Amino acid sequence: MICPSLPMTDDAPPAESPSPLKKKSVTLAGLCECIAVLALVCTWLGEFGRFGWMFDLMSHFRLQYAVICAVVLVIALLRRRTWLAVLALLSTLWNVQIIHAFHQTAAAPGDRGEKPLRVMSYNVLMENPNHVAVIDQVLKADADIVCLLEVDESWHPNLEPLRVKYPHRAEELSDGSFGIACYTRLPLKSLGVRRFSAWKLPTFILNLDHLGHPLTFVATHPIPPMSQQRAQEWRQQLTDVAALVTDLQGEVIVAGDFNATPWCEGMRLLREKSGLDFRSVDPVWPPTWGCRLPMMIPIDHVLVKGGLTIQKRTLGPEMGSDHRSLMVEIVR
Repeated sequence: MICPSLPMTDDAPPAESPSPLKKKSVTLAGLCECIAVLALVCTWLGEFGRFGWMFDLMSHFRLQYAVICAVVLVIALLRRRTWLAVLALLSTLWNVQIIHAFHQTAAAPGDRGEKPLRVMSYNVLMENPNHVAVIDQVLKADADIVCLLEVDESWHPNLEPLRVKYPHRAEELSDGSFGIACYTRLPLKSLGVRRFSAWKLPTFILNLDHLGHPLTFVATHPIPPMSQQRAQEWRQQLTDVAALVTDLQGEVIVAGDFNATPWCEGMRLLREKSGLDFRSVDPVWPPTWGCRLPMMIPIDHVLVKGGLTIQKRTLGPEMGSDHRSLMVEIVR
C-alpha cells in the first residue's frame, strides 16, 4: 500500500520560546533572602527615628526583627552565606540587647509593710461589644486607680457599676476613640484636663492623696503615628506631657495607651524630658496590642516618678479589645 506523500516545506516548526514566568521565576530561597535583608535593613534604619517618622515607625517591631534575624542567621549558616550570617548575627544581637534593656528596669524593693497601690490601664476598644464582660473584669481586678481608654457614649450606661464602686471619677466620653474615664478610691484633691496638640485630645490630671502623701495621676492617649502629620502630633503630645510632668512636684504616675513602644524615639523623648521611667521589676516588653497578630507590640504603659517602683506587672485576658489590660502594683 502506498501512502500519499506529505507536502514538503522548508518551514520548520518554531522552537518553543521560554515563558516569561520561567525567566523571572523567584525561588523560595531567594524570597527568604529578600525578606531577610529587608528585616536586617529595618533593624538598622529604626535607629534613626529622630530623623524621620518612617524610621521611628520601623523601630517599634524589635521583637519581630529579633526573631526574623535569628532565623536568617540559621539559614545563612546552612547555606554558607558568610556575609549574610555576619549581618544577621549583628542584627540579632542588636535587637536582643535593645529588648533586654527593658527586661528589668528596677531592683526589687524591700518590704516596708505598705500595701501596694494597684493601677489598671485598659484600652477597651470603642467598638468592643463585650461591655458587661469588660466592666466585670475591671471590678474583679479591684484596682485603686482605673484608667479606661476608647470609651464613648455607648459605654456610658455600662460604666455605672464603676461609678458606684469608686467614690471619685473623671469621664470624658465625647471624644470617640480618645475618650477617657478614670476611677479611684483615693481621696481626690483636684482634677484638671489638658488638651495637647492640634487634635485637642484630653489628658486627665488627678491630684490625689496616697497614705498622706500627694500623688499626681496622669492619663493620656496620643494619636497613632501612622502618617507624617500624625507622627508630628503624636510626638508633640508626648513632649507636652513630659513638660507637664516636669513641673509637677512629688510622686507622679502616667498611664495609658501611648501608641509607643519602650524603645521608640517618642518614648525616649518622654522619659528624658520628664524624669519618668518604667521602674519595673517585671519586663515591660511583652506585647499589649495585637496579641493575635504577627506585628504585636507593647504600647500600653505605666511610668512613674518620685521614688516609686512597680513591683509587679501583669496583663489581663483578651476581652474583645485589640489591647490587653495592664495591671501594676506600685510601692515606694
